[in-house]
Amino acid sequence: MKAKISMKQLQALEAVARLGSFTVAAKELGVSQPTVSNLIYALEKQYECRLLDRSGAEIRPTPIFAAIRGHAKAIMAHQDALHRHLTEGRDLNSGMLRVGYTTYQLAMPVLADFVRSHPGVELTARSLATNDLLPILFNGEFDAGFITSIDVPSGLEGVAIAPAQIGLVVPENHALAGRDSVNWSDVAGLELIQREPSSGTRRVFEAAANLARVPIRTRLGLGSWGSILALVRSGVGVGVCFATEYAQEPDLRFLPINDSNLSATHFLVCLPAMRHTAAVARLFDLAMSAKCDSLVSGDRS
Repeated sequence: MKAKISMKQLQALEAVARLGSFTVAAKELGVSQPTVSNLIYALEKQYECRLLDRSGAEIRPTPIFAAIRGHAKAIMAHQDALHRHLTEGRDLNSGMLRVGYTTYQLAMPVLADFVRSHPGVELTARSLATNDLLPILFNGEFDAGFITSIDVPSGLEGVAIAPAQIGLVVPENHALAGRDSVNWSDVAGLELIQREPSSGTRRVFEAAANLARVPIRTRLGLGSWGSILALVRSGVGVGVCFATEYAQEPDLRFLPINDSNLSATHFLVCLPAMRHTAAVARLFDLAMSAKCDSLVSGDRS
């Protein structure tokens, strides 16, 4: 099977025909004059025809090339458009980024920085529990995800954003509100308001309770952190959350539970193949900067 016309051959042919000189065309293309000559000679040899008339003082297109010159220019124009589009995506002047997140208190500042830095990129973000987010991340629907886990799940690449300490959220008038921390004996018998069963918070909490052999009573399982806060404030029960979710609510108290098994980590993760794509790489950079800023400011949540 014979080789097809290359883009370099078309570019050389069009430049010589337009400029009337191999030397001037070579200078425009940034290559040597012999390179231009060889590209056109190989093309003419391949199709056994003359594409340029070299017989006179000025080089001109032959009727054969004149008949296809419009097609050649159209192909090069499409290539230029494709190059511009891909370059804009690389430079984050356009494109799309799809992100899942479990803890908006961590994700939103990073996503806000991304939007401010790259307004031409369309950002779509969706809140899900970790175990609901991961399958969507693996099937490619999300480009990256903020998750909460003991470690980075197998098959993904990620960076740690913040530690995740689980505890209780209680109203400021609750009997436990004056404590700095609580023990499992304090948790037993409380009416708990938790995340839904697929939540990373709930899975870590219940696994630690089982290890401690502490019976727990979950009154409600909710998907919205705002809903949990509203019910805690109304006195329906005590909330279970990570310290990073608590975010210094003025009328509530966060009480860490004294158990080393109640620690996890907030990660930003993606499929390895996505790690160095322009938008995802930039998201990772911003997330790591946010992590450094929090360490500098002394935020240990």
